[in-house]
Amino acid sequence: MTRYHATSEGNIPFTPEEELEWDAREAEALAAAPGIAKAAFIKQVDQDADNIIRDTIGWRATEYLRAEQEAAAYAAAGYTGDVPVSVSSEATAKGITAQVACDTIIATATAWRTAQASLRAERLLAKALAGNAVDGAALNTIKASWAAFIAALRTQLGVS
Repeated sequence: MTRYHATSEGNIPFTPEEELEWDAREAEALAAAPGIAKAAFIKQVDQDADNIIRDTIGWRATEYLRAEQEAAAYAAAGYTGDVPVSVSSEATAKGITAQVACDTIIATATAWRTAQASLRAERLLAKALAGNAVDGAALNTIKASWAAFIAALRTQLGVS
């Protein structure tokens, strides 16, 4: 294909050297494009994971961890002794017994821990696969798989 320079005197064809240089720049740009797309997707994977964490537990990670630990200790003690603050506050807020509150805290924490492990595994896998994607089609397949995983996990966790 012949390319032209637009000048005030009209279109002047590229020289063979200019054609080669133009082709080399185009090839370089095309080669860089998948790398740029990969980097953007890898960044997006981390952002998606961070968003799920934020939407599920927000900035209360230490609060939830303490509740989980207190509930586990109370359950291990056979639901006897002083009711931990995290358990009693849940029971009072929901109008349920300390044992039900304890079991609810543990069940919720277990569900989150399972989801968190799955999120980590899928996040690391998606980033590794994206980094090794050989072309845009492969990257698009990885993106679609990641999007489906994120949608399913959000549904599972009840966050939209």
